Amino acid sequence: MNRRRFLTAGLGGAALVLTSGHTPYRQWVVYRKRRLLIGTSRADAPSYPLGKQVAETLLAYLPESRARASRAPDPWRLASLLSTAQLDVAILSAADAAALLHGRAPFADFGGVALSGLFGLGGHLLVARADFPERHAYLVTRTLAEHRALIPGARTLAAGEGALPLHPGTLAYLQGQPLPEPEPAGHLE
Repeated sequence: MNRRRFLTAGLGGAALVLTSGHTPYRQWVVYRKRRLLIGTSRADAPSYPLGKQVAETLLAYLPESRARASRAPDPWRLASLLSTAQLDVAILSAADAAALLHGRAPFADFGGVALSGLFGLGGHLLVARADFPERHAYLVTRTLAEHRALIPGARTLAAGEGALPLHPGTLAYLQGQPLPEPEPAGHLE
């Protein structure tokens, strides 16, 4: 009987780990530090094709980014990954980005998450955590701005546009400032 309980508990624990939104693998940290993962949502159908287009553009013109689009089941899971620093960059609808920034429904559980805008993608935004390195934001913004014709609806963001502040690296690029100095150990350089 103890053997059956042990196996049941073990299988239940394994199922919990496999179905949870957060990976238990330490290699995830290494993987995401070596690649720019662009979070998208299955529930927000346009976000994944946009994520793939952004990743393909970055791979072609900023190969050191090693950009990849990844899908979460829904925007709530993306919010969870962004708020716990498991993901640095995501594509969110403008309304979801503003709600997450201000801690409003459906993201009230996370409180406000410090996000900033990198690039416009039609009714979606490429957003980053506020602590995303300035140099990386500058490089991503510059690459997407120079090749925006490859992504339908792609546009640079204007300062003060919408509810999201611009990332300081994005702002530096838009103001014609030089590329910020590298920070220790990062995704892109």
